[in-house]
Amino acid sequence: MNHRYYVKPLCSVALLCGAMPLASASTAYGSLSNFDCVNDTGQETHGFEIEIEDARSSSVTYTYDYNHYGTPKITEDGSDPLHPKVVIRYASAKDAAGRYTAYTAIPDPQNPIKPTDGHQCTNPGVNQGCEHFGVGHYGSGPVHYFWLVDDGAGNLVRGPSVNVATPTWTYIPPQPAVNAPAVVQAEVRAPERPENPVKEFGEAVFVKEISTTTHNNNRVKLEDLVSDDPAKADDKNWKNNEPDEVEVEFELLQEEFNKPDGERNAHQGQQEPLKNGDEVVTRRYESYRYAGPYDPESNEALCDTWTENWTQKKLDKLKPECKDAAGQPLPVLGEYIGAQMVEFDPQAPLGLIEHLQDGDRSQPFPRRRLVIGGNSPYVATITDGSLPDGLRLNPTSGMLTGTPRKAGKFTFTVSATDANGDVVDKTYALKIVGAPVIRTSVLPTAGVRDSYRVRIPASGGYRPYTWQATDLPRGLRINANGVILGKAAKGSRGTYHPTIQVQDDSGAVTTKSLTLVVVP
Repeated sequence: MNHRYYVKPLCSVALLCGAMPLASASTAYGSLSNFDCVNDTGQETHGFEIEIEDARSSSVTYTYDYNHYGTPKITEDGSDPLHPKVVIRYASAKDAAGRYTAYTAIPDPQNPIKPTDGHQCTNPGVNQGCEHFGVGHYGSGPVHYFWLVDDGAGNLVRGPSVNVATPTWTYIPPQPAVNAPAVVQAEVRAPERPENPVKEFGEAVFVKEISTTTHNNNRVKLEDLVSDDPAKADDKNWKNNEPDEVEVEFELLQEEFNKPDGERNAHQGQQEPLKNGDEVVTRRYESYRYAGPYDPESNEALCDTWTENWTQKKLDKLKPECKDAAGQPLPVLGEYIGAQMVEFDPQAPLGLIEHLQDGDRSQPFPRRRLVIGGNSPYVATITDGSLPDGLRLNPTSGMLTGTPRKAGKFTFTVSATDANGDVVDKTYALKIVGAPVIRTSVLPTAGVRDSYRVRIPASGGYRPYTWQATDLPRGLRINANGVILGKAAKGSRGTYHPTIQVQDDSGAVTTKSLTLVVVP
């Protein structure tokens, strides 16, 4: 039986995808991927969002948190029980004045980011316009990625979808009866189609594939699956100390909606036999925009060839519409938009996830599998410290569940043993915050027909907040930033008790009645 592992990341994203633990065998868990992603939105961004279809928060394993935004927040959308979604959201915090504390810069157009600059994307001390994100998960649902941008009213919303080459892994277990080793093969598909396509072809991208020519069984940690630094040849990176070569120089991928087997719909890599069964396969995919002409009717890219070494033979084969007046190739290779470093490991070692997000008192904590890889069943225990009241660690699955009943900071150590007798332990720091708190009861006095502008002081919970108000004097309103503003209308003098509601980004709600006096 073939086991198919689907990983669909964006730029600067690390992804781990795999099957649920197998009985009586080392867990085959699939691929681990890291992305360098260039901010191509044309504006400063303040976060990144990953949406995984047909998945739950308990499917999420590792996350890569060494960027400008830190540990992401994980939420689950179960509104459709048959097709749940999980969202991993990296987002900037805001200071007391409502200003973002982190951002991703706009790349310098005079000095565009190059594929060899990828090591800079993993350095939070540098902000040249690219980031490195990551998330691992069990499952096979499609994954979507978006930069987060400000909508002009202080709210973070999704920008355009990011399209960087993403592999789907097919794993065929070994077949001892016919002396056949395990085999793994990666496939990269064209950018996904829009919801309501108008033309026959979708977006086109160029993909360059680089693979290692040999494989070893050294495990590559998430933080090491990154672009190599040209100045530090000995640093750990995606190559896993193996020689590499360009397998595909530049291949154009573009989905043809009416032909599922269209020649540009996907690229299949070479089959990789795992002779010993435990080899780790690593690859790198670089993505570039297509900058050439399209057919105006079908949107088909007209020029599908590019090379770094043009010969006369290659030029002779080039279509006329892909040459300039001097007979030279049109510059159809656009700007570099990101690279994905991928690893397929058929035998994941026993491990514990790196970080836990903060939680909210009285709000269900996202179900998280703390113990991953290895050989299930597990024995998981708290060996030091304690969980917040209301949270529980399942001793055989390693799943953390529940609703915390008390706010505060908690430190605890988890120890896990798998069926092979391997042991790992890790100490976690978990903060449980309460719902937002409105830190006033009385508002400054307002004058009839006088300009009024007062920010409601609030703290706690997860920013950004959403504000609502009822029973304000005529002429006054509350805006998206929690500011009451306007001019009290004529005839509105008197004492008012408006009800103010603030909801944080986790859905926690606080309502409070305030006092506001309007004088002549």
